[in-house]
Parts: sequence; structure tokens; C-alpha cells
Amino acid sequence: MIRKLNISLILMPVLIFVFGFITLLSTSPSLIKNHMLFFLVGLLFYGVFVFIDYTLYRYAWKYLYFLGAVLLLITDFFAEFRSGAARWLSVGQASFQTSEIAKLFLIIAVASFVVENKGSLNNIKNVLLVSFLTLTYVILILVQPDLGSSIVVLLVTAGIMFYGGFSKLYMLVGIFVTGIFSTPLWHLLKDYQKERILVFLNPQLDVLGSGYNVIQSLIAVGSGGLTGKGFGQGTQANLQFLPAYWTDFIFASFSEEWGFVGVFLFISIYTLMLYFFLRIISEIEDLFGKLLCVGIFMMYFSQFTINVGMNLGILPVTGVTLPLVSYGGSSILISLVSLGIVQNIWVKSRP
Repeated sequence: MIRKLNISLILMPVLIFVFGFITLLSTSPSLIKNHMLFFLVGLLFYGVFVFIDYTLYRYAWKYLYFLGAVLLLITDFFAEFRSGAARWLSVGQASFQTSEIAKLFLIIAVASFVVENKGSLNNIKNVLLVSFLTLTYVILILVQPDLGSSIVVLLVTAGIMFYGGFSKLYMLVGIFVTGIFSTPLWHLLKDYQKERILVFLNPQLDVLGSGYNVIQSLIAVGSGGLTGKGFGQGTQANLQFLPAYWTDFIFASFSEEWGFVGVFLFISIYTLMLYFFLRIISEIEDLFGKLLCVGIFMMYFSQFTINVGMNLGILPVTGVTLPLVSYGGSSILISLVSLGIVQNIWVKSRP
């Protein structure tokens, strides 16, 4: 079995982790011990899930989905507040972000649902059922509030359904309906979320408030120049002008110290890992395995795009972390567990 392992699914994540490790070592050395511990535990889980037959998830998807919904519901009522949001459940000294677990459970649930209803996926009943499965998670995550994870959940489901044969007409209708209900949806957003969207359109609206994050991020990225200021020389992070430079804006921290050359190398390696995902998807014959990989690909791709986009000021700030790079145990653990599942799918597909 060891000889069947896909080396790219081992090498690429480690290389990507190194970028985040170097940035944290420079800007937040006090977090390095925990960050490394999260990664090592994540690697252990990675190894465990490589040996768990992925087809078992298909038979347990209803239980996993229900567990995810219960965790989100508990979070909404009993979560630990941080920075105005209730996203973390604490158990003793440990805390974890339930939306990260929910993303993976929803991938398994939607992929299983598509396989079970392959011949009648576009039946109106099944359309409503998969919408219910997704929107339940979306609403429970929005309540926390966590707009970024809600968007990721929607994109993950859309990716799986699109690849699984969902009618393109239904997707267009869904986009149209979303547009019609955009006004009431807007009123459901928290005030700070509305401000972030408005500031995204014009950061100068609130330079010292909601626009501060975007402006400081752009300053950090721009000041990196061609080759960057060097290790430990990034003023925006080290002088704490840049907010959340260890999580949401770690890309801006890295950009300031390593410049265009470093950013180009980082994006190239991350893109290469996403490319290997697509290669793996194209070579797997089992539909359930394919759809799991599609969902995990969408999880990585959407979070990478949203995080880098908000750091560059081309997408609203939504609090989405950069997988394998940002500080955070829940994000690192689920990222590595999902890669372990993909590795198992690959190994099982090899003759």
C-alpha cells in the first residue's frame, strides 16, 4: 500500500505548511509551538485516514451529517466568543471550530446523496432535499456569525452537484432566485458584515473602521516590492498595524517579507497542489470517490481564492483562513484529514 501513495499529496501540503510556519516564526513566534503541535497531530490523523476505507463514509453519511448539525447547533448556543463571533466550542483546555468539521461532513453527505440518487438527481424532490441539507448548515453557520464559511459550504455543494450531473438550468434558476431575494438576505447580515461588503466596494468609506483591515493589508502586500523586506522585517505585522496577521491576513504578512518573488513561488506551489487534485479526480473511476475529491478540492480552492482575494482587496473580508498556512488547530486538522481521505481514494483506485 505504501508504494501506491501519491507523493504529491504528501510533499505539496508540507511545502505549503512551511510557508505559514516561516511567516509565524517571523511575526508570531509565541504561536509556533502550538502551530507545530497542530500540524504533527494533523499528520497523525492524515496517516490514520489513509488506511480507513473511504467507501464506509457513504453508509454513515446520515449520522455524520446529523452530528455536524448538532455540533453547529450547540455552538450557536454555548460557543466561546472571540472577536464578536461564537464559532469555537471549548472542551477543557482545548477549543475547536465546528464549522470546519461541518464542511467535511457536508462533503460526505452531498457526495453520498448524489450517488444514491444518480438516476433522479434532477427530480424536484431531490433538488429540495439537497437544498435543505445545505441550507441547514448555511443558516447554522451564519448565526455564529460566519459569512465566509457559509460561502465555502455553498460553493462546495455547488461543485459536487455540478460535477455529479445536476441540471445547469436549476443552477441558473438558483442564481436568479438568490438575486431576487438579495434584499432580504442583505438585511439578515450583521452590521459589520454589511460594512465589510460596502468597504470592499470603497475602502475609503471607513478608513479607521471597517476599511482599516483592507487598507493595511494592501499596504503590507505593496510594501513587499519585488523581493520583500526580509525575514522579521515586516513592519505591518511586527508593529501590529495589520490585523489578524497570524490567521486571516497571514498572506499579507508573508507578502511583505518575501515580496513578489515569494508570492509567485507560494501561489505556484498552491496552484500545483490544486492541479494534482484535478489530475486525481480525472483518474478515479468510482463516482463516490470522485465526488469526495471534488468537494475537498472545492473546499481548498474556495478558501484559497477567498483568503488571497480579501488580502489583495479584490474580495470582501469574510474571515476565511488559508488552509495549511493560517494559524488554527481546527483548520489544520480538517485540512490534513481531508487530504488523508483523498490519499485513501487514490490508493484504492490503484491496481
